[in-house]
Amino acid sequence: MSFGPDLGDIEAVLFDLDGTLVHLTIDFGRMRAEVKALLPQYGLSMEGRSTLYILELIEDAVRELKAQDEERARAFRREAEAAIVAIELEAADEAQVYPEVPELLRRLRERGIRVAIVTRNCRAAVDRILAENPLVYDVLLTRDEVAAVKPDPEHLLTALRLVGVEPQRTLMVGDHPMDVQVGRAVGARAAAVLTGVGTLERFSEVQPDLILARVGDLSEYLT
Repeated sequence: MSFGPDLGDIEAVLFDLDGTLVHLTIDFGRMRAEVKALLPQYGLSMEGRSTLYILELIEDAVRELKAQDEERARAFRREAEAAIVAIELEAADEAQVYPEVPELLRRLRERGIRVAIVTRNCRAAVDRILAENPLVYDVLLTRDEVAAVKPDPEHLLTALRLVGVEPQRTLMVGDHPMDVQVGRAVGARAAAVLTGVGTLERFSEVQPDLILARVGDLSEYLT
C-alpha cells in the first residue's frame, strides 16, 4: 500500500535500520526490565520515567545520579549500557536484510542519490549485522557516533551535513512514527514502512508523506 507525492527532486535518503532495512527482533521488554531492575540499586525509581524510550530512560537516570555522585552515575551508565548492548548483540546474530534492500541502495547511489543510515542501535551490533549482510551507503551513524540520538533532530542533521544535502531535498524512511516525526522536525519529507513496529493506525497520527508495504517499493517514487 502506498500513497504520496512526486519525489523526483530527492537528493538524499536517510534510512532507519532495524525494521526498515533489516529484519531484527530486539527484546525491548527484556531490555527495559533489566534497566528497570538496576534503578533501585542506585536509589532510583521508575517514577516519572515510564513513558521514556530505553535510551532516554538511561540518560534521565544518569542526570539524576550526576547531581549526587559522578562516579555512581558513570557506574550506572556502564551497567545499563552493558545490559542493552548484550541484548542488541544477541539480536544481531539473527538479523537478516530484507531481500530487496541491497538492490534498492545500489540503484539509489547509481542515480546519484546519497544514502545514509541513522540508527539508535549500537555500533557493535550494526557492524555484526553488516558483516553478514553487506550494504552500500555513504554515511552510517549509530548512537555511538552522535551526541544526541533520534528523535533528537541532531542525529539526522549530522547525517545531512556529512552527505552535503539540504533537508528540503531529503527523504527520511523508517518503520516507527518517531522516524516520521524527526524527519519532519528537520524539514525533510518522510516515508513510513510497514515491516517493523509501525502500523497504519499509528502512522495515521503522524501523517507521513508516503506509506510503503516494504522499503523496496520506494524505487518507483525515486525515478
